[in-house]
Amino acid sequence: MGLTFSLGWWQLDRAAQKEKWSQERHNAQPIRLSGQWNAPQTLYVDNRQMNAKQGFFVVTPLLTSSHEYVLVERGWIPRDFMNRKNLALIDTPAGTVTIDARHMPDPTPPAVFGKEAASEHPIVASIDLTTLGKALPNKAYKGMVQQVGGASEGLVRNWYEPASGVEKHYGYAFQWFAMCATVLGLYLWFQWIKPKLKN
Repeated sequence: MGLTFSLGWWQLDRAAQKEKWSQERHNAQPIRLSGQWNAPQTLYVDNRQMNAKQGFFVVTPLLTSSHEYVLVERGWIPRDFMNRKNLALIDTPAGTVTIDARHMPDPTPPAVFGKEAASEHPIVASIDLTTLGKALPNKAYKGMVQQVGGASEGLVRNWYEPASGVEKHYGYAFQWFAMCATVLGLYLWFQWIKPKLKN
């Protein structure tokens, strides 16, 4: 009983943590960044959806100084299903730009047992920081952000909020508490109720 109750309580605690993280992300104020786009290294990450349509996420390094850059997930463009390489036109301004963005986790490499889809610059299946670093020598990677705001420069930014997954933890908690109640019921039946009925 103690074990199943503890596991149920732990699942509730995990759900509370994730709800807190999700709320903090939702309430986080955008950060403001200034720099110059490195347009030649713009990447189009394939098989990304927005508004239930297939397309690309457009990612461009923003040089925030002479020796540092951040990766900016700038927005989404639709895919040409007749010709995958026929990319929609976007505007990448020259000179210094200022954007509002929010922090993102670093790109995750594909699993070693997964088969990576064929990539051909600038269309890629996933972002490879090692390859990008070789293309930007003498510049330090300082993280990844997601540009926020209305549609502009040919890009759509109706970003979805990632699911927190709290429902899964509530479901597991219910199962553990149900097991705890079952053990309690069996204990009461065999140790108290059944012996009294025999008497």
